[in-house]
Amino acid sequence: MAGTPATFGQLLRARRLQLGLSLAQLAARVHFDRGHVSKVETDKRPPSVSFAEACDQALNVGSTFTTIATALEAAGRQQQGWVRPAQLPAAKRNFVGHRDDMNLLGKVLHGDEQSLAVPVAVVNGPPGVGKTALVVQSAQRAVDAGYFADGQLFVNLQGPGRGAAAEPFDVLKDLLRALGVPAEHIPADLDQRAATFRSVLHGREILLVLDNAADTQQILPLLPGSPGCAVVVTSRSRLPGLISLAGAVTLTLPELSRREAALLIRSVIGDERADADTAAVAVLAERCGHLPLALVLAAEHIVSHRHHSAGCLAADLKPEHARMELAAGEVVLRHAFDTSYRTLDEPTARMFRLLGLLPRYAINAAAAAATADVGQDEASLLLRNLADAHLIRHQDEHHYRLHELLRAYATDLTKHLDAESERTEAMRRAADFYLR
Repeated sequence: MAGTPATFGQLLRARRLQLGLSLAQLAARVHFDRGHVSKVETDKRPPSVSFAEACDQALNVGSTFTTIATALEAAGRQQQGWVRPAQLPAAKRNFVGHRDDMNLLGKVLHGDEQSLAVPVAVVNGPPGVGKTALVVQSAQRAVDAGYFADGQLFVNLQGPGRGAAAEPFDVLKDLLRALGVPAEHIPADLDQRAATFRSVLHGREILLVLDNAADTQQILPLLPGSPGCAVVVTSRSRLPGLISLAGAVTLTLPELSRREAALLIRSVIGDERADADTAAVAVLAERCGHLPLALVLAAEHIVSHRHHSAGCLAADLKPEHARMELAAGEVVLRHAFDTSYRTLDEPTARMFRLLGLLPRYAINAAAAAATADVGQDEASLLLRNLADAHLIRHQDEHHYRLHELLRAYATDLTKHLDAESERTEAMRRAADFYLR
């Protein structure tokens, strides 16, 4: 139609004047700075999609401005050679449980349109509990719903050796290359690489998944600065400091419930095998400690006909040491526990091994101190270290519990790493403590 404004800015100004709004009044309605609105109206600044969405809502014009801004952004990316990464792994076909955690993580990923902060979520928990599977499931759902249209980045922060951690300097190089930055334009300084990464992501809607983080210092240089982005971190540590430094939201994953554990086995072995002996499936789930990794490895044994039924496998897994050897290909349950154990210093590692000798009661600092022959204050510190590594878990303010599979692992470690005389003395001290 003749006389129709030709640009986003002209169209915005025409609508504002039609409604009798001043520049300041429009700025207040869309919650953007008056100078920002002025530059968009005079075509000195391209509109972001979030700005356009605010204009649509404030001026009651449907999705007019959002449609134009989205087209402008797409054209701009094409002209600039923008690379749209899509690095998320595939979601698990037989993912089960954690519905509340999924909903909470989804809310964090969707963010707050009025906030300038980058949403950061940390998913932590014991080894084998399914942290990565939950994050990938949530991330794929968010992408399917239309979020993070500019791409998704996925990084494994474990180093090349078992127990090693990747250096942020090297990770940033890989991230920048994935975003299309030529190798010769990547700075040789960590801070400059981090700044370049933030600059490349500015104004984009990118999801960054950082898997298997070792500590907070490894994470900080990798955080984007643009509020359209979001970050999800998985870690076996609680990553202290990330809440205060980055406003992170923390989710600690528990093991599956009895019902969920049985459903996970069923989803892998099929209804026919599961219905043949539902009681055996329940026993198998119990012997796997409701831990997703152990459950999937056990179910795979049945599917691959190494065991003909859930009942046969449950019988073979009655000895605790047998559960440690659950494996499928290169995935071994023991290795998942090894990765967490190797992060401990020697006093904490020794305490963990000796906890495997204690009866199946709740553990407190007094019992741990007596068993390890250390002061109660030191025992309290070592127990907190183990809780931070998710190798034990809080039962209440003063007591901890050790997961049955981790107890079996600790018992096996102390048999191989501690002298028989030390184990005997530790058991004697523990018995004396409980008798008293």
